[in-house]
Amino acid sequence: MKIGAIIRIVPDLVEGIEITEEEIIPFRFVPNERDEHAVEEALIFKQKCNGSVEVLGIVDDELRDDEAIEEALAMAYAKGADKLKKIVLMRKTFNRLEVAKAVAEHLQDYDVIMIGIQSIDSFAGYLGGMLASLLGYNYIGGVVSVDLRDGDLIVQKEFGGGVFGEFKVKTPAVLGIVSAEKPISFVPLTKLRQAMRSMEVEEVEVDVPEISGIDVVRYYEPEKPEITMIEGDVEEVADKLVEMFKALSLI
Repeated sequence: MKIGAIIRIVPDLVEGIEITEEEIIPFRFVPNERDEHAVEEALIFKQKCNGSVEVLGIVDDELRDDEAIEEALAMAYAKGADKLKKIVLMRKTFNRLEVAKAVAEHLQDYDVIMIGIQSIDSFAGYLGGMLASLLGYNYIGGVVSVDLRDGDLIVQKEFGGGVFGEFKVKTPAVLGIVSAEKPISFVPLTKLRQAMRSMEVEEVEVDVPEISGIDVVRYYEPEKPEITMIEGDVEEVADKLVEMFKALSLI
């Protein structure tokens, strides 16, 4: 079985970001956490079905050589990925339909494609579903484990409230991964560096179609709330709270 696993790099929110009306400028990028789980689950499933895994890193042109995507691909290779491919988008876009249409033709030869259920820069989480629709593949999201039974995928899906469901999914299929069934495996730094030196990455440039209908008006930070510190003993604090609540017509 041929397995594809998609990994994207996203802004590192720990390092902070700069926001202008035209764009969001991260100071640093990191692999998308959900996609890391998708790669991990693909490698776990590889052992179950005696298949092969190709990891596909999706980046826009200005980040094609960013250390984050290089390290993400090397990490996958060190863990047992069979092939690596870097899909370079020749135009930066946050429109997931544009991304899906750009890369779909490069994902047609897989029995199953695993992708993180969402990315930190797009909480809607619909890239996987769009890819499945464009490819004509089955899709199921919220996946936490994958098995193979009589040629079909047996997928465990997580619902809210600690409820799980088991589904039989015909291949080819796209799976939106919430988390791998086992913790993400650790790769020693020396092994990672060896992988970075020895890995071979096929690089493909793709044009991104412009799709009308949704345009970014501006990016902005929400207004910060006004904070009032109330000091004093218990009675003073209570009196001040009553005055504030009256001013707000709450009492």
